[in-house]
Amino acid sequence: MSVVNKTTIKEQVYNVIKHKILHQEYQLGEKINIDALAGELQVSNSPIREALMLLARDGLIVSIPNNGVRVISFTEQSFVEIAQTICAMLRGGYLLCLELGKTDEIVKHMERHITLQHNALECHNFHELVQQSILFDKSIISASQNKYFLSTYERIEDVFYLMILHNNQHGLRDCQKSIEEHQMILHNIKQNNVNDVLRWLSIHYDKHFIKK
Repeated sequence: MSVVNKTTIKEQVYNVIKHKILHQEYQLGEKINIDALAGELQVSNSPIREALMLLARDGLIVSIPNNGVRVISFTEQSFVEIAQTICAMLRGGYLLCLELGKTDEIVKHMERHITLQHNALECHNFHELVQQSILFDKSIISASQNKYFLSTYERIEDVFYLMILHNNQHGLRDCQKSIEEHQMILHNIKQNNVNDVLRWLSIHYDKHFIKK
């Protein structure tokens, strides 16, 4: 029996454009040529425009009057606001998991993602390293098993991914430093050092994401 592909053209186009953005085939601030993209994908302009509406909802593109559609770019203030948002969610998520007795769940997933970060670092696979870094952080949110908390986090997850790619352009040394800070966060969660967990979360985001 054949399996029916229920993915619509709009969804397929959405996935293609999203992949191009997240893998930096489109650069930050770059204009997306709808006609050229329609020709490349061999579809009409309509599913392209529908897909772009979804990507705008995700915060990955912006529509500028008289200037078309562009991939998002980051200002100093947006760096600060995204970092503050993620850090606040992780600190709050950790305290929620602590209250619910779910820190063992956090530890299990964090250990796995630290191992995968090391593997990606050894292979010089920067995109995989960033993805595993985000999944390390997401371990806290996922362990809460609060669907509203998780959906809120996931709404800015792709923007967060782009921000890390853009903000970590200093080579593998900074990547190693990031992993070391993750190890300190994990160590203190294991030791139930609540204040130190919160402190290391703040250190991690202040050092790597908040522009001075």
